[in-house]
Amino acid sequence: MRPEVDLDALLAALILAPGTFARNRFFWLFERPEAAKIRRRAARIRSILRQLSGTPKPVAEIVGERVLSDGQVHLRYRVDELNYTRTAALSSLEAAALHYALHRSGKAPLTSDERTAVEEALSRLNRSLGVDELPAGGAAPASSK
Repeated sequence: MRPEVDLDALLAALILAPGTFARNRFFWLFERPEAAKIRRRAARIRSILRQLSGTPKPVAEIVGERVLSDGQVHLRYRVDELNYTRTAALSSLEAAALHYALHRSGKAPLTSDERTAVEEALSRLNRSLGVDELPAGGAAPASSK
C-alpha cells in the first residue's frame, strides 16, 4: 500500500524541485485527481517564477501584492518590454514557496514566516513518505558502495 501524501507538502516540493517527483517515476503519486491538480498548480507557480527571474528574458517585476481576507495572496506583476500585466491569486503556501525560490535565486527577500511555512511543508512530505530527516547541514549521507 502506498503512503498518503500531504498535498500541500507535495506542492512545495514540486515548486522548488520539480524533477524530484517526476510523474513517470512516481506515477502512483499522481493517480489521485487531487495530486494531479497540485502538479498543475506547481507548474503555474514555476511559470510565474520564470517570469519574475527573467528566465528567459524579459524579466517581470512585482507591482502589487496583498493578502486577501480569505488568506490568499493577490499578486500583480508586469513585463514592461511587452506591455504585459498579469495577476494571480495564490494560496499562502504558494506565495511563500514563490518567495522562497526567488530568495534562493537572490531576487527577493524572504520573511521568517515564509521560510517556516515552506520548510515545515517539506518536513511533512518527508514524514508522509517515510523518509528520515537529513542530518544537520542538510547533506544526505554518503552511500557506502
